[in-house]
Amino acid sequence: MNRDSLIHTAFFIRSLATLGLLCAVSVSPIVHAATIIPKKEGFGGYVNVGVGVGGIDIEGNMLAKLARGIVDVGDSVIDDIDSPPDSDIAAVPMLNFESSYTFVESRTQIYVGNLLEDFLSFDLYALAGIHQDMKSAGIFSFAVIGTSLSADVWQDPCQTGVKRKDTERSGSGYRVSWERLFNSGLATQFSSKKIDIDDERNGKGLGLSQDERGLLNRNGDLNQLELGYEFQLSGGRHILTPSLVYHDAAMDVGAMAHDGCGASLNYIYLHSDRWRWVFNLGYRNCEYDGVNPVYGVKDDADNYGASATVFYSAPFG
Repeated sequence: MNRDSLIHTAFFIRSLATLGLLCAVSVSPIVHAATIIPKKEGFGGYVNVGVGVGGIDIEGNMLAKLARGIVDVGDSVIDDIDSPPDSDIAAVPMLNFESSYTFVESRTQIYVGNLLEDFLSFDLYALAGIHQDMKSAGIFSFAVIGTSLSADVWQDPCQTGVKRKDTERSGSGYRVSWERLFNSGLATQFSSKKIDIDDERNGKGLGLSQDERGLLNRNGDLNQLELGYEFQLSGGRHILTPSLVYHDAAMDVGAMAHDGCGASLNYIYLHSDRWRWVFNLGYRNCEYDGVNPVYGVKDDADNYGASATVFYSAPFG
């Protein structure tokens, strides 16, 4: 059993959007690079415990709270729907774990845990799945995923001059990945999530018609395809993984549906057996499908993210 202590995570995200913040950068503060199935049968896993500290800068009024209310990011009362919340510095307790069992003869591993990879897109997901070693073809994985700590959004982000009410934004779906394709560093991953806003009232405060409010519905499906390549340098002490991402948000109707492309870069430095440094950069562009009835134009967004993480392994020996 490997237990790591997550010492510090610094994060920053800036979203340039008019009304929507469903397009977000996934910047992965990960411990390991590609999946490794142990050569010994039995239980295994890891635990990461720590605190994330950093700055949040958001241009948009959709978000209310992060990680089920642990961090407030939005103002409950606004005078103008175009006025984003002030930049802030926040500290967030973080817990990341995985528990697994390996069947060594079939090279199969089943596991449950949670994901930190969507932390900067304001969601924390839990998952349960299976890894299968397919020898020279690589490692195939399948998992079902669901929100563990949701982000809260405003029921109606367009309300002004009154205290707005928040509601939970959650997601569930599946993830399929294929790593080390044909003994190379190539990996691909596809995920599909159904996004659910508990109490969706977007646009009600503006007196929009029922049809116009329907165009602002934030419920729908979020699909993402990622392709990356892992480069191991200096005997594996330096691991560099650039990735390309395509995402498609198929909202139920109208102006919230969007798609776009992005890129990310993950760098891991194995300083010693106990110390690991992980750095991430990410960018993503979103182009919305329909005309936003609030502004009379189609929305677009450019998103940036970065993180720096230090891991100290086996702090209790």
